[in-house]
Amino acid sequence: MKTTSTIVSIYASIILIGGVIGYLKAGSAPSLIAGLTFSIALFLSSYAISKGKLAAQYIALGITFILDGFFTHRFAKTLHFIPSGLMSLLSLAMIIMIALKIRKTYKQR
Repeated sequence: MKTTSTIVSIYASIILIGGVIGYLKAGSAPSLIAGLTFSIALFLSSYAISKGKLAAQYIALGITFILDGFFTHRFAKTLHFIPSGLMSLLSLAMIIMIALKIRKTYKQR
């Protein structure tokens, strides 16, 4: 659980930094608000994952699905790999990692 929690925390940090950069470079308040909102939710789920809560893994998975959908849509619209394409790939990697962790948890029960 500790590894999953750490990885989700790192992902949350990246989301937060991206929101702040979006605000500073483009003056985008929605980027800042979304970055703060999603990163706080991911940090909270990361904490709950570290305490062994299975529901927190599902919450992190759901949040990551939402973010991946957003970044994939953005990439398809702009065709700029940085930042949307890269974040889409990172989100996909997170989805796979969390889903495999959930699967492993169920196999152990």
